Amino acid sequence: MLILGVYLLCQPLLDILTAAGVKMGHPVTAGVVVRALFMALGVLYAVFISEFDGKKLPMVYIGVLVAYLALFMVYMLSVGGFALCLANLTEVVKTFFAPFVLVFLYCIYKQYGFAVTTQAIGGAGAIYTSVILIAYLTETSNASYVNSGNGYNGWFYAANEIGCIISLTAPFTVYHCVKAIPSLTKKTWWKGLVIAWCLFSVAFSANFVGTKIVFAFNLVYALAALVWMLFRLYRERTPAVLAQVLALLAVAVVIMGFYQYSALKEYQNNVVNPIFDVPSDQVATFWPGEIQNASADTWLADLISRNKLVQKADQILSRRLYSASPSVEVFLEGGIGAKLLGIGYANSDAYSRHIHFMIEMDPPAILIRHGVIGFLVYCIPYFAFILYAVIQFFKRPLQRLSSLSFCTLLYCTLAGFAIALLAGHALVSPAVSTFVLVIGMQLWIRIQEQNSLPKKQKA
Repeated sequence: MLILGVYLLCQPLLDILTAAGVKMGHPVTAGVVVRALFMALGVLYAVFISEFDGKKLPMVYIGVLVAYLALFMVYMLSVGGFALCLANLTEVVKTFFAPFVLVFLYCIYKQYGFAVTTQAIGGAGAIYTSVILIAYLTETSNASYVNSGNGYNGWFYAANEIGCIISLTAPFTVYHCVKAIPSLTKKTWWKGLVIAWCLFSVAFSANFVGTKIVFAFNLVYALAALVWMLFRLYRERTPAVLAQVLALLAVAVVIMGFYQYSALKEYQNNVVNPIFDVPSDQVATFWPGEIQNASADTWLADLISRNKLVQKADQILSRRLYSASPSVEVFLEGGIGAKLLGIGYANSDAYSRHIHFMIEMDPPAILIRHGVIGFLVYCIPYFAFILYAVIQFFKRPLQRLSSLSFCTLLYCTLAGFAIALLAGHALVSPAVSTFVLVIGMQLWIRIQEQNSLPKKQKA
């Protein structure tokens, strides 16, 4: 458990080193090497070392994953030869990082009975947000949006991924900071400064990273936790609970107050709002010519231009539908192999247009890139878990709601699901999916623990 916790706390360092590697033009970065090695060692451990009752099920799932990937590579070989297989390899490893690491985490839990703690998740969130704030104060921050210069991404590289990570981890930072407030004494006054710094860095990052996701999910959590704590204050009118209420109120107020001066508002006013109602085909003229040409005369781009409802959805999704149109077109043009196994990530002479542009919504991306079989193998277990978590909540709603820790786990699990559906980077990015997995695993464990208790007993 200590090794897993330390590995999670090292994620910000990996992302800082990755950004430095990209800046220096290194083709292989620290994040790619360490996370790929972690996945490989995890699978080897799960298959050859782990021992527990019921091991057959995760081994069958690994077999299914390996069988699909073998079929996918054989299909890529038939489409574009060995070169196309190699061109797809990096993205395939990134995408399938999540299911393979999930098997490893499951085996670890079944063998030893532990998983990554919420303290480690909150600690990682504190490091991420602290880096954002320190980089801003020292004027060494990278821009979140390079083209416009808006947003502060700390010493990290991809603002979308960092925004997703903070959205998933910062609620645990807030939870553990607030939880620690009653334990403060005159001798531990310094802990109060650490708590104040962490809470302030969360509120700052929510506004100054510049992405809507990190602002929305952290503000909603702060407000929801505040409501939860107000109910507790109604039942336990103690100075400690009052201090917790005031801390959560301060976080919510600072997040909302910062917005008026934030990089998020500046980006919305100067970049997003002026072109929000502009048709997607006209917005595409501002993009690099390559994607504009690839999207021309595609079925999806044509549908967006003709159907007002679809065009509005594309505007809300920040033109993600339009940018996905070349890949969708190649998928639709493909034969049974493309439909079942996917078109991959790399361009090929066999395709009518370039497809290397990102599809920034995870389920559609997996369907297009890996076909119906890949989608079923990858997404159906994840969708089933989300449905399971929701059903389990309504089976014991009062017991679930009695624990702010459980509510935080459920909130962040559903937040990860929403991010995967609407913004992408949650499942197919190893940096983000690491947190999606450990949060989901903790929620599953907590559900099992609560289900073992009498329904009337609080967790």
